[in-house]
Amino acid sequence: MAFVASPSQGISVIDVRAMKELRRVDTGALSAPHDVLFADGKLYFTAEGYKTIGRYDPTANRVEWMLGIGQDGTHLLVLAKDRQTMWVPNRGSNSISVIDGVAGGPPKFKTTAIPVPGTTPEGLDLSPDGRELWTATRGDGGVSIIDTATRRVIQSFNLKLTDANRLKFTPDGSKVIILDGGTGTLVVLDAASRKEIKRLKVAPRDTGDGGVFVMPDGSRAYLGLRDDHSVVVIDLKTLEI
Repeated sequence: MAFVASPSQGISVIDVRAMKELRRVDTGALSAPHDVLFADGKLYFTAEGYKTIGRYDPTANRVEWMLGIGQDGTHLLVLAKDRQTMWVPNRGSNSISVIDGVAGGPPKFKTTAIPVPGTTPEGLDLSPDGRELWTATRGDGGVSIIDTATRRVIQSFNLKLTDANRLKFTPDGSKVIILDGGTGTLVVLDAASRKEIKRLKVAPRDTGDGGVFVMPDGSRAYLGLRDDHSVVVIDLKTLEI
């Protein structure tokens, strides 16, 4: 199965082999589901309109629970390797929330909001060793790094990005790639030194919101450029299109 969230239409459940939609999950009027993440047979999703995350059981075809985050603009989902710790950016509250014990469901989980110095945190990813959470602050062109053990921001720096909304680690943890849709540019950083390695032009104009998928073997990254109506493939060894 594949799961596709639409802020206005709910979540589509798709049979990949048959290439057809099986059903549509209604997460509630004006709930605005945005991100989806499948783990251990369950589908986690954000419901930005309700300031919540939720979990859907596709086998039972029911939403099991909704968890209020208490922050504005809860947008994306990242799950730690322990499958118990989830991180979400809150664009309207300039914070990152961490949910402990998320797999256990209510009332076992605990939610903590971590303020970040920049504005409009959105794209985020955990380092493969789980020690750092990086987020691109879309409103000011910067990056903030959270120590996952202390739950504190340990470093922030400004890359002078125009509209960075997606950030991903390479699987070996050596590099961080950031899609700056405002300039149609991919920025590559060395994760250890925090230094910029390269800026690669991937589109001739503002590409708007985008998406980034990094292959598990670290060979390529696929950039979905919404307003450019294109998918750009990056060789992560040569850092070329």
